[in-house]
Amino acid sequence: MLLKEITIQNYRKFQGEFFSMADEVTLLAGANNSGKTSMINLIGSILQNGKTPFCISDIPVQLSKKWVDKVCPIFIECFEENQDVLATIEMIVNKLFDTNLPTSSGDLLIPATSIRFRVDYNESDDIRNFADFIMDLNPDNKSVYFEHLFQPTKISFSQALEINLKKLKDRFIKINTSEDPTLKIEQFKEIILSTYEASILEKCFFSDSDYTNKVEIELSTFRRLFNYKYINAGRSLDDQNNGNYRSLSKNMVELAKHNESFSTLLADLPDKILSPIQDAKIIDLVRDASIKGLSEAVKTIATANGGNTASMILDIDINEDTITTLLNQITNTKYKYEGYYLNEASQGLGYSNMIYILLQLESYKRKIDPLLVNIFVVEEPESHMHPQMQRIFGKYLNKYFFEKKIQGLISTHSGEMVRLTEMKNLRVSRPLNHLASKIYDFSSFKDSISGDATLDNFYNWFYEIGFSDIVFADRVILYEGDTERLLIRKLLTLDKYEELNQKYIAFVQVGGAYAHKYSEIIKFLNIKTLILTDLDYKKDADTVEAVIASLTTNATINSYYLESTGIDSPTVPNLYEWKETGGNELFGGLALVNYQGKTEDYARTLEEAMLAKHYGFNVLERKNRDEWIQLRENDKLKYTVPKPVKPKRDESAPETLEPDDSNLDQKYSIREIVKHTENGKTDFMYSVILNGLIEKMLPDYIEEGLNWLQN
Repeated sequence: MLLKEITIQNYRKFQGEFFSMADEVTLLAGANNSGKTSMINLIGSILQNGKTPFCISDIPVQLSKKWVDKVCPIFIECFEENQDVLATIEMIVNKLFDTNLPTSSGDLLIPATSIRFRVDYNESDDIRNFADFIMDLNPDNKSVYFEHLFQPTKISFSQALEINLKKLKDRFIKINTSEDPTLKIEQFKEIILSTYEASILEKCFFSDSDYTNKVEIELSTFRRLFNYKYINAGRSLDDQNNGNYRSLSKNMVELAKHNESFSTLLADLPDKILSPIQDAKIIDLVRDASIKGLSEAVKTIATANGGNTASMILDIDINEDTITTLLNQITNTKYKYEGYYLNEASQGLGYSNMIYILLQLESYKRKIDPLLVNIFVVEEPESHMHPQMQRIFGKYLNKYFFEKKIQGLISTHSGEMVRLTEMKNLRVSRPLNHLASKIYDFSSFKDSISGDATLDNFYNWFYEIGFSDIVFADRVILYEGDTERLLIRKLLTLDKYEELNQKYIAFVQVGGAYAHKYSEIIKFLNIKTLILTDLDYKKDADTVEAVIASLTTNATINSYYLESTGIDSPTVPNLYEWKETGGNELFGGLALVNYQGKTEDYARTLEEAMLAKHYGFNVLERKNRDEWIQLRENDKLKYTVPKPVKPKRDESAPETLEPDDSNLDQKYSIREIVKHTENGKTDFMYSVILNGLIEKMLPDYIEEGLNWLQN
């Protein structure tokens, strides 16, 4: 049996989220405060023994506020009737619970917190423990459905209301007597919410696939169907400053208990240890040293109590538990290195963390029960590990879960762990805002692109390169080359982009031929993305007329323009107009593809746009070589001014004894300067940054894009 689907409704940041579970490892990735730990804690509380802790703060704050704002006037209205306690309670309860309806669908209550589980089985599984819970008799449907609910009943709410009624009545009186009742009303609402919290009951049902026909079962019955193990992020490990936990040593002993030979030895040890203790008459010595004197005193005092006090003796109780405790206290894990013995804290927390998890897995593997749903959960296994160790350990974990056929759920905020997990096994929790998060199931994303072999292969490659950065990012910037990256990273340190710099930005380097392939992931993750690319019309267009007649060779621009307008092969004026009218804002405002526009003076690349902005003339205008050299010296910029080019000699013309410099071509445009600086673009950008010219030379299309991304 395998746990295949989990649906969470109305729990903290999750108002209606669903994700599937892989047969082996499912990786739940997410940044801090994305809700992944809350969700795992909830699942663990439900599947493990004991009462699930649940309070009003576990209900989405939007729902609890909406409810209390709605029912507060009802409470006030009932208190204004000035009835006795029982009548007031009955009045409030009847208004909140619709007694004319057979279910709670018409009740004035907060929507229930619900966690649904789908368990699948196959022909070879022994389903004796689950047979009673199968509601769908269709032989093709091999699933069992359970629902866990947290909600009040009419009786439980009445009981909680009776306990809190005096507090509510006192607050109601203060509302009417206060000059500023606003604060008193808020306090009144808080008690209403605490009353609601106290009335919430935990219930479990098995149901049909639609979760409409449900039969209640005992919580303990449901939990007995699962063999659940959870390792949280706050695991106790030894370091050099605190070596008192000896967690590895204790887990070594625990693991050994599953060995048959060790278990047999452990069963025989109590008698073997007890015999020499008795032979040494240790008990007699202890009795002589303590009980004899104490017994006389007790006997004397007992006479005042009728002499009914029994005599005191000493006994020794040695069993397997006491032996295990002894072994835990005396066993120490050590590392042997070149004849030296090092204690378990010597290898650092990262290494201890890794060994600890492996010991827990090995221990769990020996407890797997084929009659149950076996699932192992590890929270942030990358704790205390550097990236290389995360990578190696992540590979091992995936291999271990697969080979041992253990179904596992791992939470992480490590990019290395994401890269090592197959895309179809990845689930991502991302905050939509401060109050809500969404879970993105990449098994469905993988299915959606599987029909396009080219796109599927592209994402398989990209997944191993830069995908993990996007998973955790608040914003994404797709750019073409190193110079764009240097420029943008420096720009984000400026005060004007302070708000943007505080966000987690994924920088993904792409060529103009590939940026449009990221559309699917942008839309799937609903992540705001800036695509910076070049206009890339014909390089040899050296007049305004030639530029206007040119088409772009940029595949990304062509693809998005066609998708937006239905027109293929746009000209440069088409693209200028498309940008000016906002057509380059894509997917309902989710993405912006930006490139050089009219204000960049016919520039077709970043470097051309920067020089045009700096010098104030268009990229086609030609300047004398000496003038270029002087400009470069004044600005201390790193770009190449070409050497003079001598025109081809006319063979029919007579040779001259001396070269005529007047025939040398010594005028160059910005385009020609950039062309000759092709191999020194990074040096050029460094010179811009180090000479403090970044804001002065900032192209409009870059500034427009960053402003859009920040807002």
